[in-house]
Amino acid sequence: MTNEQLRTFIAVVEQGSFRAAATSLFKTQPSVSASVKALEDKFTISLFDRSSYRPVLTPEGKAFYQQSKQLIKQTSELEMFGHQLAAGEIPALTLSMSAMCTSPPGLNIIKQFCKNHPEMRLNINTQHLSGVLEQLLLEKSDLAIGPHTGLDDRYEYVEISQIKMITVTAPDYLPVKPNEEVSHKVLRSLPHILISDSGSVAPFDHVNVLTGGQRWYVNDYQMKKALLLAGMGWARIPAHIVEYELDNGCLVQHQVENFNSQNLVPIYLIRLKNQAVSHLAKAFWEEMLQPESS
Repeated sequence: MTNEQLRTFIAVVEQGSFRAAATSLFKTQPSVSASVKALEDKFTISLFDRSSYRPVLTPEGKAFYQQSKQLIKQTSELEMFGHQLAAGEIPALTLSMSAMCTSPPGLNIIKQFCKNHPEMRLNINTQHLSGVLEQLLLEKSDLAIGPHTGLDDRYEYVEISQIKMITVTAPDYLPVKPNEEVSHKVLRSLPHILISDSGSVAPFDHVNVLTGGQRWYVNDYQMKKALLLAGMGWARIPAHIVEYELDNGCLVQHQVENFNSQNLVPIYLIRLKNQAVSHLAKAFWEEMLQPESS
């Protein structure tokens, strides 16, 4: 059994036919068929049911496919690590982190991980909305940390934290009494301060906004907070960012009618499925999922 035979078998499964697999691998169809037949002969099993127009995995074939995918992924990771060692490269871990995480989840784990890997170079880039996952798709980051926005079956993700989002303004910015619910009519003409999507390929629209309302955009939460303190608009913002300002009365929290004024946003550790990752990224993933990191 060789890696080439396994890769060929995987291609047939994922391309849907021997002919399509041959095209994707730049091989002849007979050579693709021979590779799959060699695997079947070695283990005396049938990987495909060939009685229909397209090959269909047998129960043994389904189990063999899952193990093959895992083995090829591990082999790719080992090859990547070997090339890094041979080239004398400084091992690096790059994280794409949502701008919401101004107090990074599991910071104590990150700190300990860096101590355990003193030769490592740590790169953390902060993104917003589609930019978080775009860094993974463009292979500019090993792992991502952020909310559920944009996640689908291309990703593997595990919840590691939650961030409380609240709606705030400067005191006396709104013409309402303390603890009075704010109407859409009052807010619609006032600037809603939002953070721009940092992605460049397929940006997402903001969800928690008022239809027809005025929108202002900034690049980070610190600028958002500065405008809020200056009485220049209203916004949803992570509670931990404005904890001091709320305690000192520099900002006040509001409840808006029929609006997601306050909620807990789950934060996930994210990676792409079926993509080779570095030895460091794999180790970091495992460390972050230890019970003490939650």
